Order: sequence, then structure tokens, then C-alpha cells
Amino acid sequence: MPTTLKSAVAKYLFSGNPARGTRDEYQTTLRKWKRWGGGVPIENLGRKEIREFLDWIYERAVADKGTNPGRTANKAREHLRAVTSWAWEQDLIESPPRFPKPRPQRDVAGRHYLTKAEINALYFATHKMERPRGWDRPMPIGRYWRSAIVVFFNCGLDTGTVWKSAPFHEPILWRHVSWNRQSPDREVKEMSPWGWLFYRRVKTGKTFYRPMNRVVHTHVKSIMPENPVPDDPVFLGGGSRPNARFQELCNLAGIKFKTNVETGEDEPWELKDLRKTCATYYDEHMPESSIEILGHSVGGITYRHYAHRAPLAFKAITTLPQPSAFSSLVRGYEGECPCCRRPFADESWARAT
Repeated sequence: MPTTLKSAVAKYLFSGNPARGTRDEYQTTLRKWKRWGGGVPIENLGRKEIREFLDWIYERAVADKGTNPGRTANKAREHLRAVTSWAWEQDLIESPPRFPKPRPQRDVAGRHYLTKAEINALYFATHKMERPRGWDRPMPIGRYWRSAIVVFFNCGLDTGTVWKSAPFHEPILWRHVSWNRQSPDREVKEMSPWGWLFYRRVKTGKTFYRPMNRVVHTHVKSIMPENPVPDDPVFLGGGSRPNARFQELCNLAGIKFKTNVETGEDEPWELKDLRKTCATYYDEHMPESSIEILGHSVGGITYRHYAHRAPLAFKAITTLPQPSAFSSLVRGYEGECPCCRRPFADESWARAT
């Protein structure tokens, strides 16, 4: 029997028992769906129907002289994404439908995450990083930072988990990297063809075994020495003040400061903002998945639905859409511009040394 959007929303909300305000927002979207004339069951819901519904919401908000019609349409888009992702997890549909891109909107609460275009700019700007004083590694510092940016984006790590900038930090060591398909944690049943990472959160001390996807695997492999020492750190180049180096990298990438909504003042980006960026894109890809990926202690709807949380993290990490720059190394363009194949400056230095 076909599943209507109304019944799917009811089951979705019942599974998590969200706040009253959240329920009201979903009911508002359902009323708009009814007025639009949506009689399409979720099994047949496709990109065309979703785009037409969101266009109708946007045009109606413009006609009503709404102050932020893009945000109105994007809110309904978020609701549809959450319900269809839940239906996919429940095997009610074979695969989630493709969604049109969000509408431009005025960010009411400010933006505290980096866009994919900015992440691409950061990635390629690492080739311009200057060699630190006393740097004696055979690889340029930018290669370590590229790998770190990829891991920040995919795993949402604390800064101290990547670089040991304080005595109490426990960074990822080479003995924490497993290239086997089977997880070192025997309770995890999923098999990863790209291997696993082990790390411990700085704030809570909770331990995690996370699968590597293809992009993370390729970048970690690119900085591995010929004979890695098990107790050596994986990521180098952070120095004693990694945030200062990150802000220099933002300047090289031409990324403007973020605006503090409360004070209205411009503030520099920090490495912890990469953690917020990770949460943003995971929730857009698979709603509520960032709670488990980032290791938060309070669960949401999808988080509470899973009796065992590893499958949620595994599915989210292995299917997360990547910024286009991350595929450069995967496609064999490390050290070269993907469009013109000219070598970057840091790789030229590496060959000369």
C-alpha cells in the first residue's frame, strides 16, 4: 500500500517524540503540501515533484511579501529531507530522492560554517604555505594540512585530536590507523574496504573507531612514511599554535572573516569551525547523524532510533558527498593543478629537496 507523506511524517515524529515547536513546523509543511495538491506517495517522490513543491512555496512567500522567502522554502526542504532519509533507513523506500539545491536566504542567526567553495579554496591554498623554520620533513607542510582538512571535514575531530598542542591532548598515532576491513572494535560488524581510525575525544575522553572512506584513506596514505613508527603522530605541521596557522591559511585562500551576530564584529575563523562545518554537512546529508559523528552525548530523533549507533555513523561517513577539491589526490593530481597540470610551488620544492 502506498505511503502518504502525512503518514510518513506521523511515524517519523512518533519515533523520536520531538518538541512541540518541531511538531508544529512539520504540520505547517504538511498543510502547504496539501494546498499545493501533493498526492504523490513517498515511494514515487522524485526530484521533479520536490522542486515544483519548493518553487510553489517560494513564489507564495514572495507574493505574501515574506521577509525571507528563501529560508521559508529551505525549511520545507529540510523537513522533506529528514522524512525521506528516515523512510530510507526504515526500508520504506529503495533510495532517497535527489533534492534541488537550497534557495539563497538571509541567515538570521549568522553563518558559522564554511561553504564547500571555501573548503576547496582552503585545500588548494595549502600549496602556498611557507616552509616553517626548522622544517626537516621530506614532504611539504601543505600535504599534512590537506590531509588534516579532509579528516576534519569527514570526522569532525577536535583540534587536539589532530595536533597535540597541549600536554593533555592525545593525537592520532600511526598505531591508531588500521588498514584492515574488519574494525579493531569487534562489536562493530560493518566492514570497511578503506580501513579504520581510532581516536579519543578531548573534552569527554570517549573513544571511537570510525571507518575511513576513499578520500580519507587516500590522504592518510599520502602522508604515511615508508616505515611508520607506531607511536609517532600521523599529522604534523600544526605547531604550538595551529589556529594561527589556520588563520594564515584562510588569508592565503582569500576567505573573509565571519561576523559575530551578537556584536556585529568580524572574527577570524578557527579550527573548531571545521567541526561545525562537519556537523552542517552531515545533517544535510543524513539528518541527525552529526550527533553520533561528533560524539555528542544528547541524542536526537534518528540517534535515539538506533539501538546500536555504529550503523548510522558507518552509513553517513561512507556516503558523505565530498568537496570537489578532495578528489584531486584520488584522481592522481596531487601536486598539480587539475585544470592545467602545472606543478604547485610546494611540490616543486619537495622535488628539489
